[in-house]
Amino acid sequence: DFSLLHLISKTPDIAPRPRPRGSELDKLGVLAASHSDEFMGEVANQFEDPIAYDEFLSELKATLVLTDWVNEFTEDQILETRKVEPGDLLRLVQGTEWLVFAAQELGRLFGHKDLLAPMEMLRVRVAKGVKQELVKLVGLEGVGRVRARMLYNSGLKSIDDIKEKSLTELTSIPTIGPSLAKRIKEQAGGLIKADEWEKAKSTKSTDAEQQQVVLTDYEDTE
Repeated sequence: DFSLLHLISKTPDIAPRPRPRGSELDKLGVLAASHSDEFMGEVANQFEDPIAYDEFLSELKATLVLTDWVNEFTEDQILETRKVEPGDLLRLVQGTEWLVFAAQELGRLFGHKDLLAPMEMLRVRVAKGVKQELVKLVGLEGVGRVRARMLYNSGLKSIDDIKEKSLTELTSIPTIGPSLAKRIKEQAGGLIKADEWEKAKSTKSTDAEQQQVVLTDYEDTE
């Protein structure tokens, strides 16, 4: 993923890239050396072409931001550690998702079927900001990166796990109220009896479903 994310960060579509701060330059240089065999293409020499090298460091910072995002760092954490504002992060994520999709379509066009599944996995991870283990869960309507992580950490690691749970068990998970629990279980293919629905409605207020700090944390807004 690092190699592909860096390759995407090199494209003009990603510009303007986040600029490294002075305090980041040495760390980025060390990182570049440790990943020297993972870059697709030639890396500019710091002394022979300092301007191109500065651009390379910007590409590398964009790659780190994207890597943080797909590893479920929050917007606040990325702002704190990378000094990248939420609006810039959103633009970077959306541009990267589009480019991964475009690369996927090119792979399909040129017969590289072996690349389609990994590219789709990366596209979803970039779009939703999740680790690989949450990809199927964020495919459920109403479930974004935070709710998916809550479901997973509660032992609901697959669609089948959700299918077998009662609405009461689902509503015991923070930010999931009765209405959302019903939608999630129905999407998972679970059957909901009338008495189960009535019981769930009486145990937890739907206000829980409104407690969202960052919209993209819970549900994709596309």
